[in-house]
Amino acid sequence: MTAAPTRTHHDSSDAGRRPTVSENIQALASAQKSNAGAPLYSRVINRPAGRVLAAVAHRIGLTPDQVTAISAVCTYLGVILIAVWRPSVLATVVTSLLLMLGYALDSADGQLARLRHGGSRAGEWLDHVADAIKLSTIHGAIAISLYRFALGTDIRSASLLLIPLAFGAVQNIHFFSYILTYQLRYNGGTPLAKNEGKPGFLKSVLSAPTDYGLMCFVLMLRFVPVVFLWVYGLMLVGYAAYVVLALPKWYVELRREG
Repeated sequence: MTAAPTRTHHDSSDAGRRPTVSENIQALASAQKSNAGAPLYSRVINRPAGRVLAAVAHRIGLTPDQVTAISAVCTYLGVILIAVWRPSVLATVVTSLLLMLGYALDSADGQLARLRHGGSRAGEWLDHVADAIKLSTIHGAIAISLYRFALGTDIRSASLLLIPLAFGAVQNIHFFSYILTYQLRYNGGTPLAKNEGKPGFLKSVLSAPTDYGLMCFVLMLRFVPVVFLWVYGLMLVGYAAYVVLALPKWYVELRREG
């Protein structure tokens, strides 16, 4: 889950030689979005992976919107498979890898936009809508999977299905309030790493329950429903605590900023 920068369909490299993948990666290294407060998976894995994917996409001539579409296909296929494919080691690994690839491409579309020197509101809208669909469906798919394949065997109480429903509510509250705060604070822009102080590693660790990439790893445990529900439930508790603390903090900060 990321707040994508604005985009454009103008590409200055079209007039001459298209940069190589390594040149694109080097260019992105000096124009990275700030890591301040970003969860650990995003900092260590997702954004670097997205940088490589953005460099490749630019090399072969894809637009940010096309990368967003590919990301959505990977993610939504993973969501559908969660709901319909009986959990096994193979099933859970394949679905999680699809979600991780979709997440990396979600980072790549914004980085590709920076390589193309800016963007459009339509591109930003598309990115956020794709994220909203993902976050509004993935926990429902988890609930469906538990109901179809685990209820009455591995889990005895239907009340446990409230865990993914609660997770979906908490994650949507966080996503929409974060996006709103981000837009109000930066007026739709994207702060780059060079424009902010050194990102706090401790804050990234403490925000781990909010990390979509970490949740993708946790989803690999679905073939053992009881273990999965314990880890997933603990992640939900941490996520809810983070949101409860973050909302008043963001409100106070915006009041101070006027």
